[in-house]
Amino acid sequence: MTTQTLPQNLTEQSSQTRMVLDRHLEAFRLGDVDRTLADYATDAIIINGTGSVIKGHAEIYETFVQVYRDYFPDGTRNMTIDELAVHGEAAYIRWRAKNAIMATDTLIVRDGKIVIQTFAGLFRE
Repeated sequence: MTTQTLPQNLTEQSSQTRMVLDRHLEAFRLGDVDRTLADYATDAIIINGTGSVIKGHAEIYETFVQVYRDYFPDGTRNMTIDELAVHGEAAYIRWRAKNAIMATDTLIVRDGKIVIQTFAGLFRE
């Protein structure tokens, strides 16, 4: 059996991506819009199945105000991570929370900031 090692730059990128993911998850758990926004590049996009692409800090800020108010208010943001994978600049999580039966996020991280995020979730009624 051979052990595969990642190239140093890929290992460093994976570590940076994981650090951003961990910081982003903590901001989510706190429901802190400003901390959440700090993880995104100014020209970042979020694709979440609503039929439109959320672009830039202003739209992302307003989106998380709504997310924390309407979908994940206080008492619903403790998540259970069922799957987590990080490879280079990509991070994927499959998770659940009090009002989310299942959700997934994929983040693309460059230079310490999220540049692209996708989200899909199945919510409890």
